[in-house]
Amino acid sequence: MLVIATFIFGYVALTELSVDLLPDVDAPTLLVRAEWSGASAREIETRINEPLEAALSSVPKLSGTRSNARQGLGFIALEFEWGHDMNLAFLNAREKLDQVRYALPEQAGRPTLVYSNPSDEPVAVLSVTAGDQAEPDYETRLALKNWADQILSRRLEQEDGIAQAVVVGALIPQVHIHYDAKLADQYGLSISEIQRTVQDANLFTASGELQDGWYRYSLKIESRINSLDDLNRLPLKKLGGEKILRLSDVAEVTMDEEDPTSFSLVDGNEVLTVLVKKDYNSNLVQVYKQMLPVLDQLSEQYPGIDMNVLSENATFIDNSISNLLQTLLLGGILAFLVLFFFLNDPRMPFTIGIAIPVSIFLTFFVMYLAGIQLNIISLSGLTLGIGLLVDNAIVVLENINRHKTGKRSLFDAAAMGTKEISLAVTASTFTTISVFLPLVFLGGFEGAFFRDQALTLSISLLASLLVALMILPVLVLKFKSNSPEKQRSSSTLFTRGMESALKTYESLLSYSLRNPYPVLGCFLIAAALAAMAFLFIPKELIPATEEQKLRYRITLPGNTALMSSRQTAISMGDQLQSAGDVSNVMVLGGYTDETNLTRLSEEGLNRFTMEIPVSSPAHAQRVRERMSAISDEQPDWNVEPLNAMPLFENLLGQSPAPVVIQIIGLERDNSARQAERLRESLQELNKNWTLDLHHGEQVDTYHLNFRQDRLLFYGITETEVINYMESTARGSLLTEWNRDDDSIEIRMFAQGRQTFSPDEIVIPSRGRGITLSELAGIERVAEPEQLERVDQTPVLSYLSGITMAEWSWNRNKVREVIDEFTMESGLEVMISGTAIQIESLLSDMARLLMISLVLIYIILAIQYENLKYPLIILVSVPFAWIGSFLVLWIFGVGLNILSFMGILILTGIAVNDAILKVDFMRRYYEETGNVEEAIHKAGRHRFRPVVMTSLTTILGLLPMIIPIGDGYEFRQALALALMGGMITSTSLTLFLIPMIFGWVHKEQQKPEAAINN
Repeated sequence: MLVIATFIFGYVALTELSVDLLPDVDAPTLLVRAEWSGASAREIETRINEPLEAALSSVPKLSGTRSNARQGLGFIALEFEWGHDMNLAFLNAREKLDQVRYALPEQAGRPTLVYSNPSDEPVAVLSVTAGDQAEPDYETRLALKNWADQILSRRLEQEDGIAQAVVVGALIPQVHIHYDAKLADQYGLSISEIQRTVQDANLFTASGELQDGWYRYSLKIESRINSLDDLNRLPLKKLGGEKILRLSDVAEVTMDEEDPTSFSLVDGNEVLTVLVKKDYNSNLVQVYKQMLPVLDQLSEQYPGIDMNVLSENATFIDNSISNLLQTLLLGGILAFLVLFFFLNDPRMPFTIGIAIPVSIFLTFFVMYLAGIQLNIISLSGLTLGIGLLVDNAIVVLENINRHKTGKRSLFDAAAMGTKEISLAVTASTFTTISVFLPLVFLGGFEGAFFRDQALTLSISLLASLLVALMILPVLVLKFKSNSPEKQRSSSTLFTRGMESALKTYESLLSYSLRNPYPVLGCFLIAAALAAMAFLFIPKELIPATEEQKLRYRITLPGNTALMSSRQTAISMGDQLQSAGDVSNVMVLGGYTDETNLTRLSEEGLNRFTMEIPVSSPAHAQRVRERMSAISDEQPDWNVEPLNAMPLFENLLGQSPAPVVIQIIGLERDNSARQAERLRESLQELNKNWTLDLHHGEQVDTYHLNFRQDRLLFYGITETEVINYMESTARGSLLTEWNRDDDSIEIRMFAQGRQTFSPDEIVIPSRGRGITLSELAGIERVAEPEQLERVDQTPVLSYLSGITMAEWSWNRNKVREVIDEFTMESGLEVMISGTAIQIESLLSDMARLLMISLVLIYIILAIQYENLKYPLIILVSVPFAWIGSFLVLWIFGVGLNILSFMGILILTGIAVNDAILKVDFMRRYYEETGNVEEAIHKAGRHRFRPVVMTSLTTILGLLPMIIPIGDGYEFRQALALALMGGMITSTSLTLFLIPMIFGWVHKEQQKPEAAINN
């Protein structure tokens, strides 16, 4: 009944578990964003970022700050300690922002504070178009925008799990007042007077109440614009008599489009794009599935509007998890079938095989209670342990069969066999768990990332131990007692093969004990080859997935306007399509999502990303070659390839180069000069190494210095000059017109030819035109497009030409050069990048391995009450890694965060058979006092269980290495590392461990045993 209950509750829990690709690793980060329209990057840094950073530096549990300043925009990333309550951090940061708000420039907007989740990628990217209109007109675009805001976004956001629908490339209406500056001047009207008149016409205020005896009435003064005709009829000045000068007499009022900050294209055609984003704790796959019926309903209700899913990751995630569940099922079946070859009684495999489903379903139930998702990491832990789930049952059953003789009853054999082996299997299970259970308590990203895997594998192994010690003996009694005992047949082909293999093993073991050095030499040679393989194995953070699309970020020169970026994107799309078989090319440009830190730091008006679907590796190679050709033709452009799955790079922290060198100093000019010295020092090591400034793009800005004497001479003020210049550029913001549910800006522009050179600006004043150059000194200056700061200190980031392999071989020399540079220049230098991330990951994992080994030693020392037996067992661990490195190198799989987890789990598995082998040898040695007899006797009794457990584990992993289906790269990296290690681990258990046991006890052999020899 207990087993049946486990199946029922486990199945219900499985259907309720949420599905995602990777665990929820929410980096403790907040984002502060502030706007100051028109301000340069330097102004943003000094007037906004610096005071904000100073105020926020005292927020509790703040571990560091990173800020970026660019034209008109500043943002600061607040990084907190892992595990800190982010709700409390939000309140503390909000309080500091309120305190410093009035120290910022009046023209700057109020700083906004948002949660910044690196994995906050859209659930889906939707396109909204009006039927077959390839180039919709103004009215159609406005209607689409209103529909997307009022219908689509609201319907989507009503669904559980959908937090926001961000519209990209929408037309935003704006009222434009194009006034004739010369004509207004003739009537004696200044710009300020026109602006003030329009603003006063759009007032709305409550002015108290009126009392009339027993009654009182609220008083509301309303002077609001209700239509464009109201603006046209707006009186400006009385001219004489009854004639009134109205706004339409000096200006043209039109409904137009606000200067856009983003655009979206599909195959060169402009579309409205919607980024659907999920809630903080919602499941991506579930949210996507909930979204699809809503889109179907809207399509039926609004047949004139087409909605298409341009990009989504839910299908890839769902397929990856489904494939992993299938490999889990196939692995369990293969592991179960192996038992039929080893156990002659056809009923016995069912007694052992029940450990697999019971352990798995019990794990699903505990996962549901613990809130663990079904993802690549948690399911990989369960799949990796599929072969381990029967190990304990195999060992217990073999020991029961060993005690079952003609004189001993079945009940006594089951009780004695289980009791005798219980301590050893319990120790082996806990030593396996002790390897990766510390991951649960490991802080930072690694602890959060691998928590699910550690818990699922620990739960499943504990469940298998429970089955082996409590359920298996009962099942053995049940199956054996219900039918007459049948004599085992020893004539089967497999049985004869096993007997032959056992005899071969015993002869090889005898040879190894007599001639240990050749055997040991073979192991040492294999270890040397594995060490070489480790050096040449590609190092990466996460396995590269099979390409289904290519993504590129194109950065144009710093002063490029958004419309120029749009035309460039259309031209590039045409060039790609002319190359053949390229369609559904999606382009997003400008600022698409201003709440996402990763997007915000890499977007701009001069930047856009292209997403190009590909059908095969050959197709992908053709697209790469075409993009490379475009990049060569335009040396001023930066064409940067991106990860096809931005979810991975955002989660793990994307880096622009393998090695990034950051020079920290108060004066950037000095840091730049000193960087030249550092470049020369690095090129002495390798002439191909360079240092390229990461944010090296420059933008041209005009600096105006007003001449006060000239202003006084012409009788014009600085404010008048500034207002006129603003009206000739982006327009002066006067007020906002509330029409229905929309808030529409009203801007005033100067009529006439739009000029972009301050030298050509002529300001009409009192009947004459005054050139700007007469009123101010004009200087054109190149400034950085983007400025960085780390922990309130200016930073220059340089991308080095050092590759991953070069860093592996030369990192000590590079660090020596940088240390020498630091001492000579007095500047602090930080090294970051993908190579450093991988180095840190390997270091953390190596430290974790050492902790695990210490825990294993402590557990074994407590079990045996002896210090030498644990050392014998631990010898098997480093030799077990031989197979992992060799197999990874042979198959061309990189050493990454997933394959390293396979090696980590292997560390626990490698000691399992060694524990049981040493335990049997120790027991027989205490009984006989003869080392060789103890070794041979343990080898004879343990050969069959060792081979069985190894084969069940390897065959259980076999489906994971099959390169079929989405996401196979993740499970393949894990399985190959573990399978390769299992092969060498088995050899170690069968040969090396007995040899070491013999050496340790050679001098301790009992005298009578030595005489018998």
